[in-house]
Amino acid sequence: MLDRHDPVATMEEFIKTTISLSTEQNIESLLNQIVSTARQLTGAEAGRVYLLDRTKRYLYPKVSQNDIIDTPLVYLSQISLYSENQRNTKHPCTYCAFSGEPLNIPDIYRYSGLDCTDFYNCDRYTGYNTQSLLALPLLSYTEITSGILLLLNFRDPKSGDISHFPSHLESLVKAFASQAAVAVDNAQLIEQNTRLINLLNETNQQLEQENRVLKQKMGKQGRFTDSLIGESAAMQHVFNLMEKVLNSNATVLLRGETGTGKELIAKAIHEKSPRCEAPFIDQNCAALPETLLESLLFGHKRGSFSGADKDKKGLIEAADGGTLFLDEIGDMPIGLQAKILRVLQEQTVRPLGALKNRKINVRIIAATHCDLESLIKEGQFREDLYYRLCVFPIDVPPLRARKEDLPTLLQHFLSHYSEQYNKQLRGFSPPAFEVLLRYDYPGNIRELKNRIEQAVLLSEPGGSILLTHLNKTLLDQTESSILLPTLPPGTLKDMLQQYETAIIQQSLQAHNGNQTRTAETLGLSRRSLVGKISRYQIKM
Repeated sequence: MLDRHDPVATMEEFIKTTISLSTEQNIESLLNQIVSTARQLTGAEAGRVYLLDRTKRYLYPKVSQNDIIDTPLVYLSQISLYSENQRNTKHPCTYCAFSGEPLNIPDIYRYSGLDCTDFYNCDRYTGYNTQSLLALPLLSYTEITSGILLLLNFRDPKSGDISHFPSHLESLVKAFASQAAVAVDNAQLIEQNTRLINLLNETNQQLEQENRVLKQKMGKQGRFTDSLIGESAAMQHVFNLMEKVLNSNATVLLRGETGTGKELIAKAIHEKSPRCEAPFIDQNCAALPETLLESLLFGHKRGSFSGADKDKKGLIEAADGGTLFLDEIGDMPIGLQAKILRVLQEQTVRPLGALKNRKINVRIIAATHCDLESLIKEGQFREDLYYRLCVFPIDVPPLRARKEDLPTLLQHFLSHYSEQYNKQLRGFSPPAFEVLLRYDYPGNIRELKNRIEQAVLLSEPGGSILLTHLNKTLLDQTESSILLPTLPPGTLKDMLQQYETAIIQQSLQAHNGNQTRTAETLGLSRRSLVGKISRYQIKM
């Protein structure tokens, strides 16, 4: 028990407590220590701390101590600092908060200057009897009240009775409250910073996770874009299927029309798979007779047939560790299909003329434009081979089913062939671009490439791809409204003039503004062309 009449002991305890408060960072522990020390310094039977809320409109109870009876915070109400937008100075705590000065009440039940209803209600709920009260503001370094230290029922150390708090204790506990307020401010700042740091860390972790997910998603979407072009839903579905089969050894069957890029897809699967360092070997099964195809695939031993003067490794064995792509598998002779089935089942190969099988590790990707189910019914394709091949089927969409990819494909092939033939082109004229977009491309990507290559070869350096550079097949399948400019209503003379203007503009664009070559193309003299350009006010 502190001897409050011994100034040396009191000062030592004060300094010791101040140091202790400055090192406490947990706000709950700090406030309990403040109340406990203040009670010890003053001989108060009970004590509480009210803190200012974030909106600075309420004081809310944070800590409550009582030697006589337990006073849970649930019995203590928050105190409003304002009433009808006016300062509420009727409550002892709010009066103290706004005045910034200590408040010493000898007996709350005999004091009529302030509204002590909250204390009466708390006493009624808990059975406690509050008498004397000493309220002190916790003033921050900016002289703003951040809370209230409330001490209740001074017990006289000599008589043991409850009486008012002696005036000489006010200065001591006021000095203590000032130090306590600084400690509270520091602890609240540390708590706030810790909360912000934790929030920032959680946000950063969430962002990092979202970033990883986004990178994975973008990686999956863009994993094949170095070799394949396709933002359409149809191609994204193909990419998703490719992604799922990359890290397996499952046989893949690519089904789709001729020219859809099945070989590119097979190569992309190989290049992104764990087998990427091993060979990728492709063979078209429709291009060769059965005996020659068998020799190519399986290899042969020296002397196995006339002209076999040395051992030759087959493509299947050459692809060991890697991928063998069998294009047009539906056209493979049925006699050879049984041997391919054995390769798939046993992962072994026996060259022509050999006596023993050789163990291999090869992944087979097959492709076909045929309806294999129909070929099975017709007896032209083995059903058991079909099920071995069709472990993981991928249907490659025709170009007409992915029209949204056309603009990107057109620009890609234009750039490719412009670079290949060393031609700087300005792009597609709007009518030519419209025709290319509307065409269905029965030959798919292969046909598209050929059409653009032909147009680049026919175009003039520095000019644009015009309708005149497009293949007649494309023009025949487009509506005449695309080939002619849209003309506003007017007289026949006006419409002819506008049409002539459009033709001259397109021709000038095709020849990069060269008037001599434009005049030659249009069958005009240069002088006549210059006259029309001036008369129609055609901008170069």
